[in-house]
Amino acid sequence: MSSPAHAIYSSTLSLSLQGHEFQPQYGVQLIFNETAESLLLCSVVCNQNPSCLTFDYDSSSHHCRLFEADLTNGAIIAVASQTSIVGSVILSASLYASMYNQSCSACRENRYQTCSSTTNTCQCPGNSYWNGSMCPLQLFENAACGQIDACRSDLNLSCIINSYGEFTQCSIGINLFTIFVYEKLNTYEIFHFFDKVEMMF
Repeated sequence: MSSPAHAIYSSTLSLSLQGHEFQPQYGVQLIFNETAESLLLCSVVCNQNPSCLTFDYDSSSHHCRLFEADLTNGAIIAVASQTSIVGSVILSASLYASMYNQSCSACRENRYQTCSSTTNTCQCPGNSYWNGSMCPLQLFENAACGQIDACRSDLNLSCIINSYGEFTQCSIGINLFTIFVYEKLNTYEIFHFFDKVEMMF
């Protein structure tokens, strides 16, 4: 199940001992819940889906589940079924460094980065962000965050900045401090922004 990092749709997987399944923190992390004839076929389905970082498979029921999750926001747990096993995609900085921000030809049909139609460069796929070396998954509500795009924007989450200009945690709602600090607005523009907000309500 191991292939060179530069190959198209290749991945290296780590398998748990039998008798385990994956437990995500949030239901939205489950992206596939079907049957597959074998562990190999379940792993192939995961490999072909760039969003899949973890899967579990039960050889008795042929149940195959794919998750947009890893061990930072889920857990491998012991279960009664001794025919259940968990597979995890192994990520490393080497999978990203040579492609990020490069021309789209560098990441064509690659599962780890995608071609941005806006910039025509290789960027992190959906629900992930660039942290300087890799594209980890974006964070959920109340998770500590360290940069503006670290939170799940599709769930209306923002990385909140406190009054000291420090990133704190992912939260729902309009993040005024983020807007002001990130855009470096001057005092006039800030008041102009508040005028617009008041007019909207």
